[in-house]
Amino acid sequence: MAPESMVHALKQIQGVLEVGNGRLLDIHPNGEPSPIYVRLENERHLVGWIQEESDYISYAQAEDALREAVQRGWFHPAQRQLITFATYTTDLATLREHLRQNWQDAWIEDLVAMQIENRLSQLAHDKEIIVEEQIWLSRFQPVFRQP
Repeated sequence: MAPESMVHALKQIQGVLEVGNGRLLDIHPNGEPSPIYVRLENERHLVGWIQEESDYISYAQAEDALREAVQRGWFHPAQRQLITFATYTTDLATLREHLRQNWQDAWIEDLVAMQIENRLSQLAHDKEIIVEEQIWLSRFQPVFRQP
């Protein structure tokens, strides 16, 4: 069940959108752990997944809040697609810094870090770490009731 504060925020958003022109755009991860790959030349190797302390709870709550807003008749779903947001880096330290700055409750398990370092130590000229996060991109149209 979505926290009441999320549902309340959606009601407030619906109230300030312009009749006929307003749209609600929602962008959030799909709630599944993001895979980590190491690419060596033309080969991609799955080495593990990003771990997240919240276990993706807030993403499920966002889905529930949007579903409730539609059920209450505040919005109609207009478009929804799953997109891949990829992060590329050449070393583990940079990836960890990216997670620290942009994804505060995420980490890489030690065994996965060891696999990343092992793959990166192989003799390949073109290599990188890739994290692929699946993101829902949704557009909703507000429903305006005539008084």
